[in-house]
Amino acid sequence: MLPDNQLSSQAVPTAFIGGAALPVRHIIDYERGGIAIQDTSRGLDYQTWRVRILNDGKAIVLDAQQVAASTVISGTNITEVSLAFDQNMRPVIAYVESGTAKLYWYDSSQAQQVTTSWPGIITPRVSLDEKRPLQQQASDVIFAYLKNGNLYHRRQRDRYGSEYLLASNVNSPGLVKIGMSRNFRLQFLLKSPD
Repeated sequence: MLPDNQLSSQAVPTAFIGGAALPVRHIIDYERGGIAIQDTSRGLDYQTWRVRILNDGKAIVLDAQQVAASTVISGTNITEVSLAFDQNMRPVIAYVESGTAKLYWYDSSQAQQVTTSWPGIITPRVSLDEKRPLQQQASDVIFAYLKNGNLYHRRQRDRYGSEYLLASNVNSPGLVKIGMSRNFRLQFLLKSPD
């Protein structure tokens, strides 16, 4: 949850928790989620899920400790991936294919998973900002990225249709990851400038 769609006036960095606490690279990401896709019977913090780019950038594969690997997205020249689940345990995957950022998400108006392209943005990352059951009504999948040197985000509740500026001139080549921190705040980890 991002109150008033803005960052804190003062940074309060702490360690990430959940899937965000695991080391990520642009070709692999982790997220805590339910027992199975579209199954919230054990909550949204039941097990760790993994998403990977395989087959020389031609497939995005999803699996978990108790779920066999399956190809979720096929494409060409896929170079980055980030994983989240919405409140109904449907996958939300941000990825870069042939240099264009894309978002794979469940569109309630179409009642199906869709893919939306976002030209001009870099390092797209996603996270469900709040997994605790008592906060479910206030939670959102946050889609964050850099564009023209600025940090932006879009929210699931807007069907990702509205862009919100979080920080101008961030002096970073991109996002590493976003996710919940130990102090229960949504945290953004930026790459260090070279």
